[in-house]
Amino acid sequence: MRSFFLPASRRALLGIAFALLAGCASSPSAPPFDAQIEVAFSPDAGSEALVLKVIGSARSSIRLAGYSFTSPSVVRALTDAKRRGVDVRVLIDDKGNRGKANIAAMNLLVGVNIPTKVISTYAIHHDKYIVVDAKHTQTGSFNYSQAAAKSNSENVLVVWSNPKVAATYLAHWETRWAQGMAIDMTY
Repeated sequence: MRSFFLPASRRALLGIAFALLAGCASSPSAPPFDAQIEVAFSPDAGSEALVLKVIGSARSSIRLAGYSFTSPSVVRALTDAKRRGVDVRVLIDDKGNRGKANIAAMNLLVGVNIPTKVISTYAIHHDKYIVVDAKHTQTGSFNYSQAAAKSNSENVLVVWSNPKVAATYLAHWETRWAQGMAIDMTY
């Protein structure tokens, strides 16, 4: 018999997926369950495209919590959402975003009036998720960076149409947002 070991990050994703799927079990008294799960991997299996799909689906709000933030594609998608009238807010780790590419990405957000904060309360703010319209949640290991899209082995999991999961992430996001410091443009 062959055994294998799953890293903690994959066990966590599987746990989320199994918990959500368990909620799909139908019984006569259970309400209909419309949530769907979508997954992707990088660098070669669509992680960035799925993240961009989530951002593009926004009609009213986007709340992003991230660690590393340098992705021109994600910045463009967030600014496009802002121009569509979506309430966009971004919270990222302070120490992990001091490089030139990080500062440039943050400046672009702030330049179009997207409230952006950095957080230094924790050793690292390692959260990586987006909540859209208080009902869709994207999570996984994917940093919102060029490296995550092009060279790292990363994963993305999206829970579509599940306000209960989204509410849990939003509550966490709000506590971290309250601890963050707003950033100003540096050029």
